Amino acid sequence: MKFALTLAFAVPTMLLGGTALAQRERAPLYEAVGTEPGWTLVIDRDLIRYVGDYGRTRVTASTPEPRPSFNGRRYVADRITVDITNVRCSDGMSDRVYPDKVTVTIGRRTVSGCGGRSIVAPAPAPASLLSGAWRIESVGGLPTRGPKPATVTFTGNRIGGSTGCNNFGGTYRFERGFLVAGPLMATQMGCQPGVMAQELAILGAFNQRLSISSNRGGKLVLSGRGQARLVLVPTFPGRR
Repeated sequence: MKFALTLAFAVPTMLLGGTALAQRERAPLYEAVGTEPGWTLVIDRDLIRYVGDYGRTRVTASTPEPRPSFNGRRYVADRITVDITNVRCSDGMSDRVYPDKVTVTIGRRTVSGCGGRSIVAPAPAPASLLSGAWRIESVGGLPTRGPKPATVTFTGNRIGGSTGCNNFGGTYRFERGFLVAGPLMATQMGCQPGVMAQELAILGAFNQRLSISSNRGGKLVLSGRGQARLVLVPTFPGRR
């Protein structure tokens, strides 16, 4: 049986005192991303966490003291070496520009990408940019799967779609150029664990303020914090 499940998508209230300080101490010191194959890197005070090959490769190591390198710095840890060069970098998937080029070496394999805080702010996205039907190609760098396609449609101020398992719908708006969705309603059906994890990732992404950018392939990239990243492909490319 299906029934509605309300997801409260609201901006978290500001934390005060020790809680806020603890969150700042746990916040990542550095983040980097790469494409083809997709990978992410997070460096915090204690650990380096690398997720590559769209989630198939995972490496975690203790964070060493960085070594100075030519125009940057280098982290040499067990199983992984990270080189950060202070030169502008484009990830090739969106119109964002980052302050650093990042190279990650694991064994004999090396991948390249971009890191640091984006230095080109996303431009305000008009509703016409989103309007229409889209297939969710990937979430958090992982290709979507499931008994049915993961989709999202934007019509007026309404949003609706499928996570590949359950259907969802609600309203959306723009705040200073960012997409803000919710509150959303979703049906609740049991699906395979992998598809349920995908559903949580998709709905979790829409729980955030998302920047919107387009890449050279005509895809839309919705980006939030951490690995909250949705890549959308138009369902009817010829109509856009």
